[in-house]
Amino acid sequence: MAYQEQLILFEQYRFGAMSVMIVFQSCLGSIAAMCSLKPQNLILLSICSILTMATNSALIAQSPAKWCLGIFYVGVLANILIIVVVNLGV
Repeated sequence: MAYQEQLILFEQYRFGAMSVMIVFQSCLGSIAAMCSLKPQNLILLSICSILTMATNSALIAQSPAKWCLGIFYVGVLANILIIVVVNLGV
């Protein structure tokens, strides 16, 4: 239910939401990239880069709202997970 409401809000404020999402995802992705470079883990760096660029590409290309939100959420979760895993040393 909340996802459907977010889709409606995203469509209503598409260009403003896209700008905020691009800036947020890029900042979070760069933090995750630096965290994955600390132990020189190129696999985590690749995952981080691919998901961040996929999110930015989908938003800039004005993909359907479901794609934009879905890729954004996957990217945010993966980047947060990378940051937590590297900093906790798991």
